[in-house]
Amino acid sequence: MRKRRVYMLIAGFLLCTALGGYAFYWSLQPAHHFRSSEIPVLAAPDSGAGAGAGSRSTEPSGTGSLAAAASAGPSQMKEKSRSGLEQTNLTILILGIDARGSEDSRTDVMMLARVNVDEGKVSLVSIPRDTRVQLPGVGYTKINHAHLLGELHGGGNHGGTKASLQAVSNLCSCSINYYVKTNFEGFEHFIDTLGGLDVTLPAPVKLTYAHLTLPAGEQRLNGDLTLKLVQERHSLAEGDQGRQQNQALVLKSVLRTLLQPANLANLPALIKQVREDIVDTNLSDSDMISLSLLAKEMKMEDMKYYQIPGHSDKFYDPLVKKDLYYWIPDLTQMKEIYDMK
Repeated sequence: MRKRRVYMLIAGFLLCTALGGYAFYWSLQPAHHFRSSEIPVLAAPDSGAGAGAGSRSTEPSGTGSLAAAASAGPSQMKEKSRSGLEQTNLTILILGIDARGSEDSRTDVMMLARVNVDEGKVSLVSIPRDTRVQLPGVGYTKINHAHLLGELHGGGNHGGTKASLQAVSNLCSCSINYYVKTNFEGFEHFIDTLGGLDVTLPAPVKLTYAHLTLPAGEQRLNGDLTLKLVQERHSLAEGDQGRQQNQALVLKSVLRTLLQPANLANLPALIKQVREDIVDTNLSDSDMISLSLLAKEMKMEDMKYYQIPGHSDKFYDPLVKKDLYYWIPDLTQMKEIYDMK
């Protein structure tokens, strides 16, 4: 009788442990995690910014924000799908800053990821760093100046992030919920922590500052070469557009590497490493785990990649006080991409 009671206690303990583990796993499933938690809104489009603000006499038709091309307001976190069911969408801004350590910096990489939590799909939009936007107190300048201005105006790292979030929110007319920001040093170290990165290049890429050429095809790159790849634009026929494509290629390769069985089993340690290598983020550990579970079920075709359409043009920049080449977004085509996501 006593032995039976011991067996029952052990069985009860194991059952409770299993149920507790399942409940924890269930709570981290993206559809549950992000529905049950309050999704922050870090930036929303400023109605006073964009094409309708300030003097328009010298501004090209296309400079400004998507809000100027569409009467619809900012995207909401809860949206209706085509079937009429409510869906949860997250918008995450990915920033790569051109600095090491605590240097003042501009954004070298800007990508906006829109995550459909219920369908397990991601739309990734590359934002050219030369995109012409209106910034408070300056006028029309390059969007990558937003981070530097936010830092220089006394906001430090946080001020740079806040200014970048607002600039992208105004441009794309969408609310932004989360951000991930890293610098050169952190990016290099993270890639090396993963043991390097396997990338497949569709064509050879000459790395100007490394004085070498990466051949077409699959190859493993260390952190230093991966960084030089995502920075390279001078040798590319498409210039910054080609650079953005390589940045998206590297991001997909990072996801594939993270989702390998050995890395998934080591997820807590990897998240700790991410915390050390990322300069700043408002994603919690549970948010990261939940997004990892979402990515685990994704197929590569579930990630769509877009570049902001537009054209190059030259205008006077009030910040640097000389003429600069800019990327002028085509707001009509941009709205079509935005509506497809």
